[in-house]
Amino acid sequence: MNRLVERALILGVFLLPVSRVMADPDTAFDFFQEEAKVVSASRQPESRDQVPATVYVVTSEDIKDSGAQHIWDALRNVPGVDVIQTRTGQAEVSIRGLDQVFNNRTLVLLDGKTVMSGIFDFVTWESIPVTMDEIDRIEIVEGPASAVYGTNAVSGVINIITKTPEQLHGGIARYTGGERNTQNGSFVYGRQTDPLKYKVGGGWDSTNQFQNADQMASQSGKVNASLGYTPSKDTEWDVSGGVTQLNSQTSIGASGSPYVEGLTSFARTDYRYQDTRLRAFWNHGRTTLDELRFPLNPNVDYDTYDASLEQSVSLPFHNQTVFGASVRRNTASSSALEPGLMVEDLWSAYMEDQWDIVDQWVFMGSGRVDRHPFAPLTFSPRGSLLYTPVPQQVFRLSAGTAFRDPTLAENFFDVTLDVPNVGTGVPNPPVSTLQTQIVGERNLDPERIESFEIAHNGTFGRVKTTLAAFHYTLNNIIHPGDIESTSIVSPILNVVTSYANGGVISASGGEAGAEIVLTQSLSSFANYSYQYLHEGTVDQTTALEAPRHKANAGLRYKHDRLTGNITTNWVDKTLWPVTLNTSGVPTALAPVNAYFLLSAMPYLAVGRVLKWA
Repeated sequence: MNRLVERALILGVFLLPVSRVMADPDTAFDFFQEEAKVVSASRQPESRDQVPATVYVVTSEDIKDSGAQHIWDALRNVPGVDVIQTRTGQAEVSIRGLDQVFNNRTLVLLDGKTVMSGIFDFVTWESIPVTMDEIDRIEIVEGPASAVYGTNAVSGVINIITKTPEQLHGGIARYTGGERNTQNGSFVYGRQTDPLKYKVGGGWDSTNQFQNADQMASQSGKVNASLGYTPSKDTEWDVSGGVTQLNSQTSIGASGSPYVEGLTSFARTDYRYQDTRLRAFWNHGRTTLDELRFPLNPNVDYDTYDASLEQSVSLPFHNQTVFGASVRRNTASSSALEPGLMVEDLWSAYMEDQWDIVDQWVFMGSGRVDRHPFAPLTFSPRGSLLYTPVPQQVFRLSAGTAFRDPTLAENFFDVTLDVPNVGTGVPNPPVSTLQTQIVGERNLDPERIESFEIAHNGTFGRVKTTLAAFHYTLNNIIHPGDIESTSIVSPILNVVTSYANGGVISASGGEAGAEIVLTQSLSSFANYSYQYLHEGTVDQTTALEAPRHKANAGLRYKHDRLTGNITTNWVDKTLWPVTLNTSGVPTALAPVNAYFLLSAMPYLAVGRVLKWA
């Protein structure tokens, strides 16, 4: 009870001024101006209150005021998002509790294009070829979104949206330096001169380890560019690309803390004619996991080719419909996979409809069929009913499913490891070494989540609120299977293991938040998240890796050119794997105590910025 009182007092400190502000309307400016349309929650841009899912937006102003140096660091204030910083330059980011090492249940996008690794389906944040100054906003969609995006959008989607040349209208260069050899430089320049528009940006950064100030933790250099041509209002064409050279340390338990070293890049083209849109992209990676203990320093080479075509149409009875199809080819080769080039061909077909039933009621339904070469057809439906009894008060009821296909690694692993026998399961002597073969499994079903949610978005004068409650069940969890012995030639026992489906995780929780204008120059926010996970087995390893409570609050001051920002984050205690066995299963969980983070950022107090038109 004392803890609940403490949390209530923390939120109360930031919410107490509301009554005073509401009684003094002449002291505040119009803080809740019209926001940019949200593009990540559905195939049709909508205001944040009118989308079929819970969406939070981190703007470029939020990023600048927070002083965040990494994309994942800018997400700490978002309710429902868990950020676990595993190394100096790397973190695991998850949504609504599905935390894990190498998280592949949260889809991360750059301008709507996946940035997930083509073999393991996780993201190395430093490989994304954009700098913080290039980001216009980050849209976070919470809840299943496979009806829009297909695989990996199980717990939600993080879409990093960059600034257009028109928004930039000039350039900016920045350099920041600090202790532990921290250096960060970036530049971006963009122009629009109809019918052409162009943008170029890049940067570099480096920092040393927290635990060893003389040992490098992360280095990366990146560059990107885009060119657009808009001959008329009906036609638009864009080409873009980016390259990152990186050497960034990550953490995967007993396998060590390897450095992801090498090059990643992408090329992309987008074309629109009236309501028809075509997109194609190529993701390319040539990296190694240097200093990985097992398997020893594997190469990770992959290419992803993707093309999609979609059409928007207006139908009778106030229906707006989008339908389309996509094809994707993933190829990979690695010393951790079977010999040769691994290939998987995927395709999908999808449709989304918005039906304006009457003035106050809107139904949005979507569905997608995905085909994987080693799994059955997967259908992902989602439906949302929105009710707006009065302006600026929206109630929503949503239900949907999502899935995660098995990764190329889970299908094609082929690694043999010699592990010392500790003598707990097999006597030592006579067996001193376990020779373990990890092989891929083709006969795996996709993981599947079913989710229900009820939510409300409201604006009360100078107070804007969000409230959401959810329940989901995750089935068919892909996990390492049983270990089977194959032969013994003393002192070596040969064993083999693969992957299997099994297990259930259920969760209930919610988020509540408020943004408040206090005076013409001062605003604040506060939010709180709760999530309770339970596994269908005695072992609650995955459930214990998610903090149950989280609270954020902050104040922002803006006057002329001076900006001040102070935020605090409180995260409940949790557990995190510090060792894994040879199959990747956590064998030891370390407690992570509840903690506070306090951040104060007066703008322009750090770094050197140069702007030009």
